[in-house]
Amino acid sequence: MAGLPNKISPWKRRKKRIRGFRRVLRAHRRRVATPEELPIEWLSESNYEVKKLGLAPWAVSEKPPLVIRQLWVGRLVADFQAWRQGLMAHYPDFYLAVWIHEPEFGRSQLVAGIDARQTRYEGLFDRPVNVSFPSEYYSVPGVGALHWTAYADGEPFWPDEFAELGPLLLQRAHWEAKSDDGKPFFVVQTGVVWVGRAAAA
Repeated sequence: MAGLPNKISPWKRRKKRIRGFRRVLRAHRRRVATPEELPIEWLSESNYEVKKLGLAPWAVSEKPPLVIRQLWVGRLVADFQAWRQGLMAHYPDFYLAVWIHEPEFGRSQLVAGIDARQTRYEGLFDRPVNVSFPSEYYSVPGVGALHWTAYADGEPFWPDEFAELGPLLLQRAHWEAKSDDGKPFFVVQTGVVWVGRAAAA
């Protein structure tokens, strides 16, 4: 139980500045310049592929400076377009989306799925919220070509965990859900995820 309060406590800001930010920025620009290829063979075997971010020296739960976030949103969107062409050449139907998480930007990723994984991803986010897409990303090339929908993003808790932390958790939006094997659990909203998909023709 010691780690559970950390899931719902306010995100703490880094106390120390990143030393050598210009060097870190140059390193991220070099990494962003390399496209992520879609591994068709792996996709056909596993039914999914994801591209996650490596934001060191920032942790997943931290929010890097805007310039870093814009770089990676641009890379995810550019790879989305390349992956979409590859998927269209091999599969008549598939799931492909960019997920941008707030406040845990480090969880943002590009996600592709076919067959069973496509079905799973299609139903993964089912609680839309009325939150506008961050204007700070509108200037990123390609962002405007995708259709963005905001969904509640949350942390799961088993009923006994939820009961033990009840007073604290009840202050946040929460809902009941069921696992794949039918076991009930609770989800507490901890943020928002914007899902970017190809605009309908």
